[in-house]
Amino acid sequence: MRQAHRLLAPLLLIGLLIWACESRSSWEGRYVGPPGQDPAGTVALTLQAGGKGQWTAEQESTPLRWEERSNALWLHLKTGGVMVAQPVPGQQALTLELPGVGALSLRKATP
Repeated sequence: MRQAHRLLAPLLLIGLLIWACESRSSWEGRYVGPPGQDPAGTVALTLQAGGKGQWTAEQESTPLRWEERSNALWLHLKTGGVMVAQPVPGQQALTLELPGVGALSLRKATP
């Protein structure tokens, strides 16, 4: 029994260290469209830790949940819609296809 405790303690410590050092997702942050150039008007996407976020279009905000799936971001809006954002290779940017609007590019804003 003592031997099991000696093995369990280091494993628990390693698990706690991995959990505490978990890195922030590279997706987290605020993404904005070029001012006055978006077909949908002023648009911003905020991705927070824990898969929460906010979609803002023309001063109206909608909470959302987000997840990474197949190297894309799936945005689940509280209103029931789902949007899929594709990363732009080599840039900190996302593109989305909006029904009735077309392609929308959002760049990660610097903090």
